[in-house]
Amino acid sequence: MPRTFARALGVVAAISLLSLTGCAGAAVPEETTENVVESAPADVAADYFFESGELPEKPERIVALWRTGSSLAELGVVATGQLTGEYAQGELSAEVWDLVKDIPTVGSWDGINIEDVIAADPDLIIGMDHGGLDIDYSEIAELYPVRILKIAEPTDVWRNYGAIASLVGKSADFDTQLAALDARLEKINGEFGDELGSALATAVGLTEGSVWVDTSKALSYERLSAAGFGYNPDYTDNPERYVSELTLENLPSLAGQDLIFYDAELDGSVSAEVQTLLDEPAFRELPAVKAGHLYPLRGATVYNFEAANLMVDDILAAAKAYTER
Repeated sequence: MPRTFARALGVVAAISLLSLTGCAGAAVPEETTENVVESAPADVAADYFFESGELPEKPERIVALWRTGSSLAELGVVATGQLTGEYAQGELSAEVWDLVKDIPTVGSWDGINIEDVIAADPDLIIGMDHGGLDIDYSEIAELYPVRILKIAEPTDVWRNYGAIASLVGKSADFDTQLAALDARLEKINGEFGDELGSALATAVGLTEGSVWVDTSKALSYERLSAAGFGYNPDYTDNPERYVSELTLENLPSLAGQDLIFYDAELDGSVSAEVQTLLDEPAFRELPAVKAGHLYPLRGATVYNFEAANLMVDDILAAAKAYTER
């Protein structure tokens, strides 16, 4: 699986590498489980994998199933139950992690424990699925409203964020953060776009011995483009997926790029695998790398606003460095 994407595409064994938190049956302090609804909850025109029951007027107690925990936590919703490993410490700020690290589990990708769901006492259950999870939603739907959003690519986790916000009455918060993010990218474009538009950029990472190049279906491409960067045309012509594999032997095909971005963790570090790519002799010989136009890009596979804004920080730093060369 490409980079860290196995987690979002359902190789369940790979998902277990995440921090496993929570203990089934444990109690969450009552004061942390009420969702402060800011706008009227609403079913949006989303693509649902499973949908059942009437959306509550004021959903306050949420069970977070697959790929919804990070979004809910960032919106200020502390769930009453989670799937095993749903919350990843590396995706959340220390303050938010402290609020969600002990949320009790109600099951795993292999199935839901109905008794634990009842103990969580939800008024709404939210999740995502691409058909690879072994969860019987109809069983829990007999007791509670359920909204499971469909995903095909990991980037759909970000594209579903607005729907999650709407379901829990947090659309105003989401819209405010999205507008601020878009404004930051527009500002970079306004200041540097004239020069960046003629430059070509490529974003890469490495996992399991394979180099993965972000295509025009990737969030990194969307944000780089919004900031005014040109992008490698080899990966923008109706790509099949959001990443495309590139063998180490074909690294010289990136020789025409003016800037190269590489995957970095949210804390600015790089994984051992990405470091292997950075140390690869053929990679170090690329003209952009030799010219010093190699830049980290955080948050490529973390789908929340904290990660998105860190990515914009990196895009801004690269824009300044490249145009001041």
